[in-house]
Amino acid sequence: MSSSTSKSSGYSVMQEITKIEGEIKGTYERLETLEKKLKNENLPEVQQKAVERELEEVRKLLRTHEEQLAHLRTHNRKSFVFVVALIFIIFTVYMLYVLVGGSTF
Repeated sequence: MSSSTSKSSGYSVMQEITKIEGEIKGTYERLETLEKKLKNENLPEVQQKAVERELEEVRKLLRTHEEQLAHLRTHNRKSFVFVVALIFIIFTVYMLYVLVGGSTF
């Protein structure tokens, strides 16, 4: 799910980050299971080749999820900086208004 799709679905960036982190955790568990299965010496060569292919696919999926997570975190960081800057600007304008206008709280 892309970030533009997630925005139209009503998901927040934090919800997407949580979802991707869960998927990464599940992918790591699957990766560990496949690596254990591959270490089994009694595994026929045909099954070993199939496990190796699946292992490579899981690694690709893991890289994709980690890239998505990095993108979402960057987006989240930019949003946070924007909000902080906006609050600072509003506070500065209000303080100037108070100083120039002479109003009290």
